[in-house]
Amino acid sequence: MRIIVFGFSMVFLTAGTLIAQEIELPTDPLNGRITFEEKKCIACHAVGGFGGTAGPDLSRDQYFGSSIELATIIWNHSPQMNRKFRQLRMDRPKLTEAEMLDLLGFLYYLRYLGEPGSVANGKSLLASKGCMGCHSNGGEGGTIGPDFKKIQKYSAPLYLVQAMWNHGPAMQEQIRKGKMNYPILSGQDIVDIASYLRQASTADVEVRLSIGNPKNGRVLFTEKHCSDCHVGEGKRKRIEAGLIKIDLKKGVTEVAGAMWNHGEAMLEYMQGASIEWPQFKKNEMADIIAYIYFLGFEDLPGNPTKGERVFSEKGCNSCHAKGGKGKGPDLGSIKKITSPVRMIQLMWNHAGEMEDLLITQNKRWPVLTTNEMRDLYGYLRNKD
Repeated sequence: MRIIVFGFSMVFLTAGTLIAQEIELPTDPLNGRITFEEKKCIACHAVGGFGGTAGPDLSRDQYFGSSIELATIIWNHSPQMNRKFRQLRMDRPKLTEAEMLDLLGFLYYLRYLGEPGSVANGKSLLASKGCMGCHSNGGEGGTIGPDFKKIQKYSAPLYLVQAMWNHGPAMQEQIRKGKMNYPILSGQDIVDIASYLRQASTADVEVRLSIGNPKNGRVLFTEKHCSDCHVGEGKRKRIEAGLIKIDLKKGVTEVAGAMWNHGEAMLEYMQGASIEWPQFKKNEMADIIAYIYFLGFEDLPGNPTKGERVFSEKGCNSCHAKGGKGKGPDLGSIKKITSPVRMIQLMWNHAGEMEDLLITQNKRWPVLTTNEMRDLYGYLRNKD
């Protein structure tokens, strides 16, 4: 399994009494994996079959939710992880805020590239989707488009999608002339077709795209006029102008497939609105899709009033009393908690001590729902 992941960071804005998130996007594809290995997470957790077996293989049950949802999962499993550390005679690793950011980014990006493709199915799809009506394959098929065996090797499915997108208006014109149906493609279809073309091509040139830079994608999202119709971050998963609502819990090729499938409707709308069909070059398509994918990590607002109640009901205030009168520090006196990642970093680093104290007091570990964790952050974010 090929995995490239991103570290990331986040900043937050106040919106009335709720705390909403604005995403600071990732740029480095290596930090999260390095942290995962250096902090010995790999000693218990495998990724794609490589690593320990004490915990689950994290690539088998991929994570889809937001940063706070992931923080909740980690928090609720802290006692089990503490027991494993003791059994393996390992020290519980301490994480800086930056390392926690990178680690969460790694876990979020595990499924980004999707699954490998089928060469045989890719060949079959070229026929069933009508591609051979315009393109030939070794001289067999149509003559309007290039022969698949003579074009550049599509080592990356995203290169295929970018090429299809750039030629979208011309392809749609030929589809209309030939009275053919517009081909609908799933994410797996794109992977399979790219896998076949990579094997079938006899061209000497091989084109590769990186996984994509979401930070660049944010800029391109505006420059390519995507924002004329689609809302990015800040208005969670809402798309205006009658366009489809994208399910962000998808891999990169599934997002690419959704873009392609809506190309017919987008072209009609853009022509009516006198918007020029955007062209993508180099790594631009990969960057835009990486940006769209990362929007799924955005969190809903937390309610500080409910969070204060959670702080009390879960017994946090018995140790973290105001004025430093409890066994733990007054949370209002520490570095301001400006992100859920900062909060979970502090909770993670002190989870061992917290569990020891709870055991001596004959108390249970406080399990939190995602909503409770979100509201708790809203409260701690504003705590003086």
